[in-house]
Parts: sequence; structure tokens; C-alpha cells
Amino acid sequence: MSGHLPFILRHPLFWTVCIALTAIYSSFIPVRAWAMSVDKEGKGPAWSATWNAPAVYEVSVNNGNRRYAFKGTGQAVLSSETQAGPIRYFDYTIEGSYDVDSKTAKESIEVTGTDPVFNPPLEFKGTYTCSADPWLNRNAQCNTVSQSRSIPSSWFVPPMRNKILTDQQIEFLRNKVISEAKKLVIIEPRLNASCKAKNAVPFMIRQYPPPDLTVVPAQKIRLQIEHTEGEEQNIIRDLSASGSGSYWGTSIDMKPGKWRARAYSIQPEFQHPDEAVWRTFTVTASEALAEPPLQPAITIVSPGNGKSFLHGNPVQIKLDIAQHLVKPGSSAEVFVSKIHATAPGSWPKPPTSVYTKSWPVSGISTTKSIPASALTETGKYRLEAVFYPDGKTGSSYTSHKAASTFTINKLQNKLQLKPGFQKPGFNFQNK
Repeated sequence: MSGHLPFILRHPLFWTVCIALTAIYSSFIPVRAWAMSVDKEGKGPAWSATWNAPAVYEVSVNNGNRRYAFKGTGQAVLSSETQAGPIRYFDYTIEGSYDVDSKTAKESIEVTGTDPVFNPPLEFKGTYTCSADPWLNRNAQCNTVSQSRSIPSSWFVPPMRNKILTDQQIEFLRNKVISEAKKLVIIEPRLNASCKAKNAVPFMIRQYPPPDLTVVPAQKIRLQIEHTEGEEQNIIRDLSASGSGSYWGTSIDMKPGKWRARAYSIQPEFQHPDEAVWRTFTVTASEALAEPPLQPAITIVSPGNGKSFLHGNPVQIKLDIAQHLVKPGSSAEVFVSKIHATAPGSWPKPPTSVYTKSWPVSGISTTKSIPASALTETGKYRLEAVFYPDGKTGSSYTSHKAASTFTINKLQNKLQLKPGFQKPGFNFQNK
């Protein structure tokens, strides 16, 4: 056997190819294996991650609890890799919440991608107590209650919170929270409640200004009530704030049927009615009484419900008042308002007051009249009468109410001739 190496081993091209293959192998194969076997607790290779601002972000508010959701993309590399090394692109979703009352913040993150390092998805969860809503305040101080993660610790310092949000995105979330806080909530009647017609239906409307944000409570609101079966006249009331300035209340006598109500601010900031949530409820008929009912304290004899009157003439008001309630100092008061037609669900226009009058009551029957000058428009009107047995004096007094609606119409300027009627004239025919 010759001492020379085989020809193939002595050829320069052979060694050139071997060196090139070795370089390729050492440059790629170990790094890829390293990335696939990374310790997700953060030990081993050092990662560097870049989180892009979320492309999708939203917030929902339920009383004092706020829930946030974000979706976006990012990329991660190993610090030991050269610039030519692979970049692992990923998608992330972040869900967070903040409870104003307990000052508790929660955050969960999920990272997914096509690279094996994201199989299974990387996750992070944390619970914190914070001085303020950490998604709306970059400087909020938070203390960790609990944390768990499979995302490498070098990817971010928890909690993530709003570190990836732009100033414009934080301002958007803040405005959404404030807008939700300004909405009014109908507490009474409860959803799908059943109320008795013999009792006035109580209405309670509340607003929940968040303690960590500056929100001026509404001072005047509009309550819109609609009869969903279309038989009764819609009810519109403007209410002023009571108590602390964040709740409103009233009671309204209503007839049996299915109703719905909504409330929205009109001062100092107007809220569009379409942003208010309808509350549905039912008014049921009262049970039949074993004995005939007592005479009402006050009854409107005229104008009766549904009656029509001719435009240009005064309308008589006649009230019947229970005799046993009349005493020296008793008084009565009437309010007349023009009702404006409102289509169901449309922007309501409140009634316009056209006439008021008050007078002392000395008998069980009293008659007044609404002057024609107060009824200048045709259409529907509402009369409300109030009887005060002890007069309207002092800080508190007893009153009894009644109401009716009537219509003002005009005559048509057309002469309707009966069949066979002939106009008078002369007949020149010779007889």
C-alpha cells in the first residue's frame, strides 16, 4: 500500500467544500436547537423582545369595574445571535381589569406564533393592588399580590399595563371610561318588574361618577316613558338632581300595560337619547275591591279625556272635589300644557306650558275656564289639576292630583252639500 493519501483527499476542492459545510453547520444548526430548547422560566439564553403598540384596544365599564383588551404584534431574538440570526415574530393578547372599590388590578397575557418556542403559547398572569387605575395612569403605584408566567423574564418587567400604549391610546381609554361613567342607570323600576296600577310607579335614576376621575355629575335629566302597546300617551319628565347630586327620583301614576323607560342628561352636558338604555316593566291592573271604591279626592269632569273643542273658544274646567276634604284654606291649581307628537323611539320634545291658575276652594264643585288665547295651536293638550285640602303653605303639605287630555280642532272651510240640494235661482221657462 502506498503511503500517499487517496487522490480525493489530496484534492484542494475537497477541503474547500468541507470547510464551507462546517461553517454553515456551526452557524445555523446549534442556534436553532438552542432556540427550541429555551427555558421559558427565563434561565439559559437571554432574550430581547420588542412589543409594538396594540392595533386593537377596547374598554368596557360595569359600575366600578373596568375591563381592558388589547391585541398586537411583536418580535423576539436571542442576545447571543448575530444580526443575521432568525427573528421570532409573535401575536399577543392582553386582558386587564381594575376594580375601583377594591383598587385591585389583574392582567393576563398570551403570546402565540409559528416558531416552536411559542408551542404551547407563552402566558403571564398577575394580580396587584394599585393606587389608581394602572391602564389610565402611567405613574400608578402597584404592589404585587401574585404572579405566574411562562414568558421569559427578560421579555418585560411586569406588570405590562400601559407600557406599550401610546399617549393617544391612553387618552382614548380615559375618555371611554368617563363617557361610560356619565351614563344614567335606572334602578327603579327593576328590569321586567311588575307594578300595581293602584300605586304610583316609583322611578329612581342613578349616576356613578368614578372617584379616581374628575366627572361633573348631571344636574338635570330627562325621563322618557313609552307605552310599548301604543295605546297610552308617552310620558316625558325633566327632573333635577336630588341628595348628593348623583340620583333622581319621582313617582308617576300609570295605567296597566307594558312600558319602557330611559333617562339621559340634558344639563350641563347633553347626552343623545340613543345612548340611553331602555328599561322594560309592566303595570298590572289592581285587584277588584269587595266594596265600591271611595270617591276620589279630585275628579276632572271637563275637559274629559279624549274630548275635542273648537279652536278660538275657551274650554270650561269643572272639578269635583270630595266634600269631606274641603275646609277653610283649601285651594286648587291647574296646569295646561301643549303635547307635541313624538314617534316611538324618536328624540322627544317635552310639553309646553300654556296656562296655569290657582284659586281658593269653598265647595265640592268648582268651575273655571281656559281662555282661548292660551289654546292658539291645534292638537292635543294635557290638563293637570291639584287639590290642596290644607292649602299650599309651609314646608310640607298634602295634595291630590288628577289629569286628562283633550284636543283643539278647526272646522274645514268647505261647504258640504247634501245630495239633491239645489242652489236658489230663477226659472225663465214659460209655463
